[in-house]
Amino acid sequence: MKSGFYANMPKWKYPLYILRHPVDGYQEMKNNRKFSMKAANLILLAWVILSILNWGYIDFDFRTNFYEVSLVQVLLTTVVIFAMVVVANWCFCTLMDGKGRMHEIWICVAYALLPYIICGYIRFFFSFVLVSDEAVFLTYLVSVSGIWSFLLFLLGLSILHDYSLSKTIASFLLTVLGVFIMLFFAVLVSGLLVQIYGFFMTVYSEISYRMA
Repeated sequence: MKSGFYANMPKWKYPLYILRHPVDGYQEMKNNRKFSMKAANLILLAWVILSILNWGYIDFDFRTNFYEVSLVQVLLTTVVIFAMVVVANWCFCTLMDGKGRMHEIWICVAYALLPYIICGYIRFFFSFVLVSDEAVFLTYLVSVSGIWSFLLFLLGLSILHDYSLSKTIASFLLTVLGVFIMLFFAVLVSGLLVQIYGFFMTVYSEISYRMA
């Protein structure tokens, strides 16, 4: 256990500190357990709210989706995908002698999302100020924040699991593969359930028709 500045820092400040000092922040988060599940879940909630705002409330000139806000689709593209990434990484890293636990991976990935979320809110508010010709600046902002979050994601997992660079990249690729596998089975199962539901509804309609 280290003492001094890190020991006195509140847990909720660590996501912000990691933005400036990712190596020290992730190492101290791992060694001194300076992490907060509440902070991670608040970051995840902020992502959900940002997705809702971008879906139906951003300025018309910057909107890419013209359908009504669908909470189910927002949750599928945020919380569900997030959970799949965590589960897939935990499964493969367990087989690869990774040191991180599932709740630590959850927190690590949530903290890595912070640059993307912060810049996403900046883009949302500036969409009401800038004209469509100036949208390229917001596009660059979101692209840089996405790269920043991705690098934080890789660095956090590398420190959390005590991996080398090559092993971290391999675990990332396996995580992506695991997410695609889970998505495939989810689509397969949902399609099967829809067919079963349709079959029973057809049988019910036929029985109701004959008994009428």
